[in-house]
Amino acid sequence: MSVATHDLHAQPEILMGIPLPNGKLAMWLFLVTEIMFFTALLGTYMILRNGQPSPSNPWPQPHDVHLAEWIGAANTFVLILSSFFVVLAHHYLHHGQVKKAIIYIAFTLALGTLFLVVKAYEYKGKFDHEILPSRIFEKLDGPSGYRYTAYVHKQLEHLIESGHVSSPAKEKCEALLADIKTNKLTPKQVNERVVGSEHVKKIDRPKTMIVDSNDKIVNPVHGILEDDDHLHIAHSIPWGNLWASCYFAMTGFHALHVFGGLVVFAIMLLMYARGTFGPQHAGLVENTGLYWHFVDIVWIFLFPLLYLV
Repeated sequence: MSVATHDLHAQPEILMGIPLPNGKLAMWLFLVTEIMFFTALLGTYMILRNGQPSPSNPWPQPHDVHLAEWIGAANTFVLILSSFFVVLAHHYLHHGQVKKAIIYIAFTLALGTLFLVVKAYEYKGKFDHEILPSRIFEKLDGPSGYRYTAYVHKQLEHLIESGHVSSPAKEKCEALLADIKTNKLTPKQVNERVVGSEHVKKIDRPKTMIVDSNDKIVNPVHGILEDDDHLHIAHSIPWGNLWASCYFAMTGFHALHVFGGLVVFAIMLLMYARGTFGPQHAGLVENTGLYWHFVDIVWIFLFPLLYLV
């Protein structure tokens, strides 16, 4: 009769490697590269913003470049809510509740799509007002000033002919166009008539501007855009071209990352429709959620840098 014996001194089996699924490890390594990429973008923006502008030649403020703070805040809420839905989707899928999980994945897809739609709306505003790299008249001295005057002349003619200008902005457009045709104004005076004395004072006070002892403008010019800021009339924006380059680079790359996440969520919905999506894909949802949280965090940095300061 044989008796089984056990080696009490035997060492337990040792599993080599990191106690982490390969997919999650790969995702974290990928996110490390993404962190370095966006850190470079954000760092470059902060250096440019703080290194060149001066009190007499300031960096554009959000309202100067047609950025609405409430739109950025709403989009921030949309992304944060979508990240919460990803967490719920993973929770329910982990517990085998596939239908609930796919509903929250669909919600995430819808919110991410809404974010891109709002971003497209903001981009359209930039294109309509030509707040684009190399298209903004930053300085009005020398030949660039006369090119600016000729461009405003062309824009005013188009606005008046289109009939989309309401009174009293239309009267001011017609008066400015008449003065430009008779060469009565310098480029800086044209700019002042477009945006108003208060705006011009912030960026480049002309020698002809008279102020009192309280630094208030005497007989200020009320600009056309102060009556209707939706009109597409060019005006001087110091550092505007550099701002536009930074804005489209940072938000454009972020939008591409949002789109990439939406593609994965759409694939999950297709898998569910074909009956191949189940609890075995909890790792896929978790890893995609990690990526989506990263995209959310990047926007949380972009929002205050672009919209609030």
